[in-house]
Amino acid sequence: MSERFQSAPEAISWINGARWKGEKKGLENTRALLEKLGHPEQRMGKIVHVAGTNGKGSTCAFLESGLKACGYHVGLFTSPYLRFFNERIVFDGKPIDDEALIDVASRVREAAEALTYEGVYCTTFELLTASACLYYALRGADYAVMEVGMGGRLDSTNVLPSSVSLIAAIGMDHMQSLGVTIEQFAFEKAGIMKPGVPVVVAPNPKSVIQVMKQNARSVSAPLYLADKPLIEEQSAEGCRFTCKLSRSTVTQTITIPGAHQAQNAALALTGLELLGVDMARAVQGVERASWPGRLDKRGNVLIDCAHNPQGANTLKEYVERFFKGRKKVLLTGMMKDKQVASCSEIFGSFADEVVTTQVSWPRAIGAEELKGFYPNAAAAFDSVSEGLAAARSLAGEDGLVICAGSVYLAGDVINLLEGENA
Repeated sequence: MSERFQSAPEAISWINGARWKGEKKGLENTRALLEKLGHPEQRMGKIVHVAGTNGKGSTCAFLESGLKACGYHVGLFTSPYLRFFNERIVFDGKPIDDEALIDVASRVREAAEALTYEGVYCTTFELLTASACLYYALRGADYAVMEVGMGGRLDSTNVLPSSVSLIAAIGMDHMQSLGVTIEQFAFEKAGIMKPGVPVVVAPNPKSVIQVMKQNARSVSAPLYLADKPLIEEQSAEGCRFTCKLSRSTVTQTITIPGAHQAQNAALALTGLELLGVDMARAVQGVERASWPGRLDKRGNVLIDCAHNPQGANTLKEYVERFFKGRKKVLLTGMMKDKQVASCSEIFGSFADEVVTTQVSWPRAIGAEELKGFYPNAAAAFDSVSEGLAAARSLAGEDGLVICAGSVYLAGDVINLLEGENA
């Protein structure tokens, strides 16, 4: 029997260490791990499964807030984390505490180590998925909102018996794993569809919708195409919109900035209606939803997690609409395996000056190398704190610092700004 972890950092280190030791074998590892744990996925409430390229995290946030407003105990599993590891596994709005993480991870390690004798070596995300399932089962969740890590068809979360599936906007990301065409991406995302389980798909290109329809027919999954919201009113802080759901029409206000968030909210609302919850209360919860790091303005610093062309264009539209006439300084750091050139072209088109930095992550591109993508780059800093200080100095009191390029950069900047106010 494995010894219990002595600290949360020790447990986290073990989970992350599986990146270099685990062997991905479709969905077999996760199934085996959950079986060893006594099938917690069968005791974690109704499962809402969410896939997509852009907007799936925000959709999850709207779902969680709507379900909590109805009085349910709700688990929320998302990735990557923004500020600290425990954010991946949330219950009733609070990240898993260190003691619970130690307990759950210790149980998962015991099961995972037993599986090694059967030739099964779990990956980091498989261990995380199992940990979340076990935690939600132990806490007695009524609902668990589970975000796909990557893709959908072969993602660890796809072993879970969902009550409804949601697919947000699809774009090009993780191309080394998911394909090189939008139709290939759609096929991977559509892999979360299950026989008899309703699936809601956000507005997407026609070729994507065609793939969705084909997959839904092939597995006999009832398909709902989410309505495109009509924006009634918009400000830098949020918007009000009207949209048709599966059985009704709602006018909804949201306070997560960006017109694109109306689509994510509409997707979530359609899913909530299909679950049969009290929609009057759910609508109030959706209005209160928050999702830090997404068009998140703190003083004269705007923080966004845009890290692919689709997200970069959304950020560009928002900045150009609401911050005309202000000097804009971009602080950016990215991962090597992202579409650096495409994103840099978009980011650079609305930035007056650029400061590059290196995110503290193994896959990060160096600050000097990233600087080469920007003809108007002012400086490069290996340290995010130095980069932020330089960007704020360049922007001055009346200018705007825009941080974008990576979720990890967004988290680092938020930590720095909150540290100043502590």
